[in-house]
Amino acid sequence: MSREQSNPNYNIVVDVDDDEPTLEFQDFATTNAQQGRMTPGNASAPPPYQPPSGADAAGGSHSMWQAEYWAQYFNVDSRDVVQRTYLAVVPKDSFLDVYNANPDLWGTFWIPTSVIFAMFVTASLSQGITEALAGHPHEYDFTMLTFAVFTIYMYVLVVGAVVYGATKYFGSHPGLMECFSVYGYAMAVWIPVSVLCVLPFNWFRWAMVAVGFASSGFFIMRSVNQIVSRSNGSLHKAIIPLLLVAHALLVVVFKFKFFSYSVST
Repeated sequence: MSREQSNPNYNIVVDVDDDEPTLEFQDFATTNAQQGRMTPGNASAPPPYQPPSGADAAGGSHSMWQAEYWAQYFNVDSRDVVQRTYLAVVPKDSFLDVYNANPDLWGTFWIPTSVIFAMFVTASLSQGITEALAGHPHEYDFTMLTFAVFTIYMYVLVVGAVVYGATKYFGSHPGLMECFSVYGYAMAVWIPVSVLCVLPFNWFRWAMVAVGFASSGFFIMRSVNQIVSRSNGSLHKAIIPLLLVAHALLVVVFKFKFFSYSVST
């Protein structure tokens, strides 16, 4: 198709081919945004990364009064629990980095429970051997079981809650389940210690108790220090020595209540 325009001074002839494709204008800003590339119009910086912590990350939209809220804390298999238990007994890597990826209460509950029965059974066995060698009849002391339940559960819950409250007050953003799990998994080393302390050598029992204190104490201090380091204050200078003293008192109770028996001949 051709069009002609006239003017007193000149003539213009424009040829238009209907078969040629028409021009299309593309919005490159929209295309770049859809492809994930930053454009000058969309150059605002992303918000700072906030790492998940404990129950706040795992709670989701469920209320704590719903079964779904608690079911998510048991969404682990035996491999996960074994891995976390190993990190608690041999704390060469960060326990919290693994734990916070999928928080659980399975190990937090069952490890202290297993320690309670391990201490009661091994202490009763050792006491039975002692009384048998001395020629006395043996009677089970179930008050020892009650004492173990009270001492271990209270230690995990009370000290864990104190750590949570203190670190939250000073802005470390802890998770309540995170603090409970640190102290729950810290009990794992006392299962093999209880078994080994059946041997009737007092020096050997002291050595095993020292190993248990060093392993669990280092694990607790390292994990709590990792929580404390989320704040900019100097809270760790005060809280960590106090937690170490509390842990030492627990170990002394273990030694004289469950691992102190002698063979009389």
